[in-house]
Amino acid sequence: MDLCGTQMLRLSSPHFKTLHLVRHAQGVHNIALEEKGEKPESEKLFDAHLSPKGLQQVSERRNQILESGLLNTVELVITSPLCRAMETSIGIFRGQGYVNISEDFAKANNFPPIVALEICRERMGLYPCDRRASISTRRTFFPEIDFTMIESDEDALWQDKEREKLEDVATRGLHFVKWLWERPEKEIAIVSHGIFLQQTLCALHGKVGIPLEDSLLTRFANCELRSIRIEKR
Repeated sequence: MDLCGTQMLRLSSPHFKTLHLVRHAQGVHNIALEEKGEKPESEKLFDAHLSPKGLQQVSERRNQILESGLLNTVELVITSPLCRAMETSIGIFRGQGYVNISEDFAKANNFPPIVALEICRERMGLYPCDRRASISTRRTFFPEIDFTMIESDEDALWQDKEREKLEDVATRGLHFVKWLWERPEKEIAIVSHGIFLQQTLCALHGKVGIPLEDSLLTRFANCELRSIRIEKR
């Protein structure tokens, strides 16, 4: 399989994992902030969902991974619990025709499980677009996602007075990579956010000392996929 953008990351064991990093597709907040001049503090952008263009990006990305065979090799999908990331996860790894399917159906059709984790969500605080809805609400719309690893129904992490520091986002990212390494799966897809993914890769490069090409340290485009093979020894 051709993994565009793959680079070896040496962490420290003769074992490997392949991580497929995906930024969510275009959300309505991206349009509002980048094209319409909306202020990021706007409550109208709360837990933003995908835009029509974002849904099209998801469809195109799914077709690409179907053609590459990637869908047959991914063993686990980890998603941020923000709406735009979960919509991207379901659209890519289930498809438009498989929205609101049961977990039993997914297992029977050999779909990789999709698990929501707080640790890989976007930079938190201040901006409503990065505050999530309650899990009880989202579970109704995303029954195919496993939310059991999220402890709080309401968003207990987002703060309305302060934006999370970038160094704290980077630290979260490193903890997340460590958690991924301890998983039994060898090939994992992660659907997350631009700042989180960029800060994680920059931390691996700058704090851990892993040599990375400059192209991997740039901001992800909406629905961009970068596949990275890591080695721990």
